[in-house]
Amino acid sequence: MIQIKGLNTEITNGGSSVTMNLLSGTNGLKRPQLFEKLSEESQQRILECSVLKKFEKNRLLVQQGDTAKFVYLVMNGSIRTFRINEEGEEATIRMLEPGDTCMEAVMFMGGPSPINVQTIKNSTTLMIPERIIKTLVLEDTQFAYNLLKIVTRHYKNAMQQIDAMNIKTPLQRIGYYFLLKHLEQGNDRLDLKLPFEKQMVANYLGMTPETFSRSLKQMRSMGITVDDGTIKMKDAYCLCHFCDFDTAALCPEHDNENCHLCTRH
Repeated sequence: MIQIKGLNTEITNGGSSVTMNLLSGTNGLKRPQLFEKLSEESQQRILECSVLKKFEKNRLLVQQGDTAKFVYLVMNGSIRTFRINEEGEEATIRMLEPGDTCMEAVMFMGGPSPINVQTIKNSTTLMIPERIIKTLVLEDTQFAYNLLKIVTRHYKNAMQQIDAMNIKTPLQRIGYYFLLKHLEQGNDRLDLKLPFEKQMVANYLGMTPETFSRSLKQMRSMGITVDDGTIKMKDAYCLCHFCDFDTAALCPEHDNENCHLCTRH
């Protein structure tokens, strides 16, 4: 049984405490945006149609050319979306953590999927079928609004990624990525866990692992080190060098005149 704010819904493959906590947004886990402010009826309809399934590491869930049959909601583990060319070269588009979803936009594009979806580690996903997604878009304005916000966020992230590839140096790309993760995980800490392996992050940022490593060495003079997957900062303002208007809007210190060490002020 999976409980969401008093709602009990059975899912064919069973559930776990992690699943309950994620869908209800408890225990510090990010509540999926797809479920934000949904009525209990709509939540129940989604869960009754969906399948909770575990996949091993590196399992290909969707291949380029496939038809989009499900939206995938990451319950635990991590997933990536990527493209691959005829020479076998890969370009990572997104890296998903618990609470994130993928394939929404592809589902409404029509035609074959332009991306692959693959687990990065052993993962559990809630597979939400196309039929309930398209039904609720027409019948539930809150669900349609949630879906629109998700797709809009993907569009914004894609613009930032294109901007980074064409304008930012490798050091700036890494710093900007670290800053986003720092803000997401709470900016009151001087260390944060890198959620993905270095090689995966390098591919996502459009650089080789060697370039990524050289840039990390450059960061040491700025008081930023990466040790065993943990980013450590000498003070709370190390990453402010990489701040722009998008990240400033996410920072609780934005427009704070007392934040004199921040390079934005």
